[in-house]
Amino acid sequence: MEIFDPSFWSFLWDGARYEAWIQKAGPWAPLMAIFAMIIVSFLPLPAETVAIANGMVFGQIYGFFLTWTGAVIAAIIAFALARWLGQPLIYRFMPNRSLARFERAVERRGAHFLLIVRMIPLIPYTIVNYGSGLSPVRFSTYLWTSAVGMAAPVFIFVSIGAMVIDRPWLGWASLAGVFLLFALLAWWSRKWWLETEPGS
Repeated sequence: MEIFDPSFWSFLWDGARYEAWIQKAGPWAPLMAIFAMIIVSFLPLPAETVAIANGMVFGQIYGFFLTWTGAVIAAIIAFALARWLGQPLIYRFMPNRSLARFERAVERRGAHFLLIVRMIPLIPYTIVNYGSGLSPVRFSTYLWTSAVGMAAPVFIFVSIGAMVIDRPWLGWASLAGVFLLFALLAWWSRKWWLETEPGS
């Protein structure tokens, strides 16, 4: 089947193909943009590519709303799957050590930790989503920290996508600057992350 062909999903990281894919969707384009964000959140792919593409296609405000909605829905689905399937099944296809460390960090730091890891790309979203579902954190806490924490990075990448259309050089320069900033923040917060380990 076509959906099992890796090239079928290349629109998730190919900006030009994504734009063509969205335009072909016609009135269903907004729903397809949300769907694309949900799908990429479950794959080992940078979700930023879809956020940037949504900014290019839908503009800053509408693109942000669609991208953020898809990210929140994906977070809810992953959390529910982790709670439903439980640790034994989730551990079969996710890195056990990372999940275990994340669960301990949530237990020690709670909502503050969840909010920080959403705002800074310190831990992959898949680990945050599934690890939260396996931890004792309340769904309400997980939901508000996810919704609030993801808003800023989503807005940044969607805004860069919208900027690329009018001022390409400024858009790509801003993207490089943002990635550098996030890399520095992740490096700076690594010690804080490691301190969540017992005995560290």
